Amino acid sequence: MTTRLLDFTSAYTSWHRRLWAIGSFLSLEELFEAGQWVEKKVLGQTTLDWHKHSLDRLIGQDAAMGDKVRKKELQEILRGDLSIASSNRRRLRFFIDRCRPGYLERWADKVTEASPPRAELVARSVASHLLDDGHSFTGLQRWIRDGREGLSAFDVIREANLLAEKGSSVFEIYVPFKSLPKADDLTQGLSHWVTAQNAPAWLAHCDYAADQDEIGGFIYRAEARDFERAVEIASDLVDRVKARAKFSRSGGTVISCPNVWVKGVAGPQPLATANRGAYVLSLAAEKQIYSVGTGLQKPGGDREEFIDDALELAATLNTGALAPAVSGAWAALESLLTEPRDPTEPGKVVAAVRAAQLVACSWSRAELTAISHQVRHRTGDTIASDLKALPNNRERAEYIARLVEAGSFIPLKQNWRLRSDVAAIDRMREVLANPYAVLNRVQFYLEASLRGLYRARNVVVHGGSTSGVAQAGTLRVAAPLVGAALDRITHAYLVSGTPVLELATRAEFNLAHAGDELGPHVCNLLE
Repeated sequence: MTTRLLDFTSAYTSWHRRLWAIGSFLSLEELFEAGQWVEKKVLGQTTLDWHKHSLDRLIGQDAAMGDKVRKKELQEILRGDLSIASSNRRRLRFFIDRCRPGYLERWADKVTEASPPRAELVARSVASHLLDDGHSFTGLQRWIRDGREGLSAFDVIREANLLAEKGSSVFEIYVPFKSLPKADDLTQGLSHWVTAQNAPAWLAHCDYAADQDEIGGFIYRAEARDFERAVEIASDLVDRVKARAKFSRSGGTVISCPNVWVKGVAGPQPLATANRGAYVLSLAAEKQIYSVGTGLQKPGGDREEFIDDALELAATLNTGALAPAVSGAWAALESLLTEPRDPTEPGKVVAAVRAAQLVACSWSRAELTAISHQVRHRTGDTIASDLKALPNNRERAEYIARLVEAGSFIPLKQNWRLRSDVAAIDRMREVLANPYAVLNRVQFYLEASLRGLYRARNVVVHGGSTSGVAQAGTLRVAAPLVGAALDRITHAYLVSGTPVLELATRAEFNLAHAGDELGPHVCNLLE
């Protein structure tokens, strides 16, 4: 249980072991909010209907949502009219407000039953609930590692419930700057600006040490679940300051110091937002990161730079502000994975379907490859030597797959990742036993997440809003999946020149034939 909690609450967990969905209650909050966006024609009715259908299936697996009576009530709500003035939408509001209290306590009770839910499902539900409530990745990692790694599932969920019940606190964060254009003039009258002469006394208790180039700083107050999240909020505010300054004619650049100080927390804290985990690793693997502009650059004319165009659109995905990250990520997928002949209804959402198929086809090899890298050398054991002799990740993944299918012992390294790798072996055992059912279920989960990105993009672009209730959570879970899709597209094009839509069709076909005699091995679904 705590193994998967650690995976799900780390910003550095690879995409194939991260959370792929927001939690049940944030999903229902998004659905409730969607009524107003359908009314304003920001979201289409077809988009809302698919959203309701997916939640009917996904929340049906949530054992802590309630008993059979509550589940039936929710099904009736999801299958009814949710337009903004409907009684059914008002019922949804009552349902959310009534069922949210005691959610984690119900999960604690479920894990003590004679036939408890799978640890994977429990950990996913608990972690997503805490993250959706506003806890940061770093804060939850610190909380778990503070003596809770060895707790039973029941005890760690009870502890999580106590954490959730604590609510938010107000944090004061001092953010120093090295450069602010016209600082003397433009900071006059700002109550939250301080200089070295009027810095608050509480800084001394934080082991404060001024940067040698520091000219002063802002003290921000943020309501957050943990101080790490408060620092992320401060980082967002600094980005807004920098954005405003770009529209000034004063010249100069806003430069913040690398560390900030939080009242009541000893020592400096790095000023950074959580990395969203979107990576295109094939660029480095194929030594293509810097291979830009190698030929003569001509104005106009045909270009084969569609990969770079998509990567540029998605460049803000990891650390950029929410609006450009959401809109840029979707634009990248849409530019690569749609064509004029696609059905016009429901719009370009087919990009989410194709991206999900690409990522689902990549999942097994990613997991098996990660396991292969964790096999340790042992005297008299040839597995590690055999793996080292294989020429590429595909063959190493196939080798591990054969061991898993045969039920052979796999000697894993005795390190901090051990339990996570053991859990991955269990997942791969399930995949290899029934490839079609498991991979198509995975594809549905991925598609639901990427369709959430499509809805968030519509709210940003067509609704002009960045305050949607689920936008931040949606970006948190979708960003690594967008990175994985872009990685597969980039790799296929760089290595073999495979056109994007041909690759997407291959993924669709191979998912439909996964596990049968016509279908390829689960390690080769994109080849």
